[in-house]
Amino acid sequence: MSFLKKLRKKSIDIAVIAVGDAACTIGAKFIQNLKENKINVKSLAINTKNNFESKISDPYSDKFWFAEQYSSTNRDLELAKKLFEERKEALTDKLKNVVFYRIDDKKREEKLALHLIIASGGGTGSAGSMIVSKIIKDITGESPTIIFIVPEKHEPSVVQYNTATALFYLGFDSLGPNCPTILFDNEKLISVDKTLNIKDALEYCNNYLANTLSTTILAALQESSHEEFNAGLNDFFKSFSSEAKGIGVIISVDKTFESLEKAQNIRFSDIFFKELELTSSLTADITKARLGFLSIIAPHSYQTTFETKKIVKRFEKGSIKVSLTSLEEPILLIRGVITGLHPDFIERFWDIFERARDSRKEVLIQEEQIRNVKLVFSN
Repeated sequence: MSFLKKLRKKSIDIAVIAVGDAACTIGAKFIQNLKENKINVKSLAINTKNNFESKISDPYSDKFWFAEQYSSTNRDLELAKKLFEERKEALTDKLKNVVFYRIDDKKREEKLALHLIIASGGGTGSAGSMIVSKIIKDITGESPTIIFIVPEKHEPSVVQYNTATALFYLGFDSLGPNCPTILFDNEKLISVDKTLNIKDALEYCNNYLANTLSTTILAALQESSHEEFNAGLNDFFKSFSSEAKGIGVIISVDKTFESLEKAQNIRFSDIFFKELELTSSLTADITKARLGFLSIIAPHSYQTTFETKKIVKRFEKGSIKVSLTSLEEPILLIRGVITGLHPDFIERFWDIFERARDSRKEVLIQEEQIRNVKLVFSN
């Protein structure tokens, strides 16, 4: 939104590493949005060669085509991992040029940088997120943040299996990088407009995520105008720290009202929790989160402060920091990230793992059937 650009008082460096078809498309729009708002961005597109073509002007700083002999690794997780491992040294060199600091660097307190990996549940996205995240942690000493687009429920079980494998390694495996992992689910967004064909629906979802990521970061850069709710950029970064181990969701609420007076008196805490499932695009009880950052931009009134307190109060045990900014326009804009959620509070997370388990069951049954087959050869 244009007024976010006008309100911005702080600066941040963003590294965007996109892995796979969907992620590269989303990342391209995301990078373009950030650059238009004068944010320093380094970026790397990772995919099989000639398998990704951006529909907009190519914004990536660099590209890494890891499997030139394949048009796609599609759903083959093991093949993708093998191909990545074969070119790991070259990939590491590329990533060293993208990150903003190394493990032994003395970082200035005011120098803030966020390393984001965007990935999805195909063979490339799943394998790439696992390998790239570990390399970045080895280079920087800190875990990058993963934006993971989970597969639709109708996707084949092998895709669910790829996703489950990646999510476990990224956030919960003792040998993994323990990344803050933010899930984004297209399922509910696709059903918003039944008239859209699947291609247009996916394009809508991709643009929605790119725009939501962009405006969330821009909102975090605002200077709070409230004495009590004055969270800053450091609070935003804490939501992506090692303390945020677990699962996270992106928060996005936009409302326009008929008049300034109506906007000043709206019960926006009700809007926040009522529409959360759709706007976060994930069924999750976010009130159980350990960490979070919310930027609320609305016209100033007593009601605004009261409604903000109601939202914060619902987060029983978490440390949810809020920046409240007054803007004398008839709008409500809420952006943020809620992290450190235990998977037990995220319905979609376990749905993926159950579907992945079913996939393994089918494979095991087929293996047993093969072993029991009697072959008869005739002359």
